[in-house]
Amino acid sequence: MKITMTRRGMLGLLATGLTACTAEGPAYRPGGVEPTGNIGVIYVYRPRGTVATRGESPFLAIGGKSYGQIKAGSFIAAKVPEGEVKVMLQQSLFLLIPTIPRYVTVSVVAGGSSYVRVDQKISSADLSGGVTVNQSITIEEVSSEIGQAELAATRENG
Repeated sequence: MKITMTRRGMLGLLATGLTACTAEGPAYRPGGVEPTGNIGVIYVYRPRGTVATRGESPFLAIGGKSYGQIKAGSFIAAKVPEGEVKVMLQQSLFLLIPTIPRYVTVSVVAGGSSYVRVDQKISSADLSGGVTVNQSITIEEVSSEIGQAELAATRENG
């Protein structure tokens, strides 16, 4: 996606990004949210990244329920019924206009945990003739080994 804005708009975007830098909740603990009965857990997490490259915090919905914005360096654990569950992200243009959502469908197993990595980055910025910022967002299900290892460096979204 390519976004063009004025220098004033870019300063506002950077100021907003700096005020909501990273999550400050409790650290991830394996088995911290226990699935029960026909319920599984989906951990959605976002690696920390650097202030200059991490982009704005996208909005997250799991199984149609909104969880707000997911901050860099944070995770959200959601108990969901077994079956196919849609995990959706949506960023905004200039923090106001929603863009086309991105999603992944996760097969949740009763009593199991699934892991979804979210990554939103500023890939480039150009200051000539106003400010042009290119952002990219990815969402993907990862293995439990990768998910747990990467979650160790995150904190609960708060």
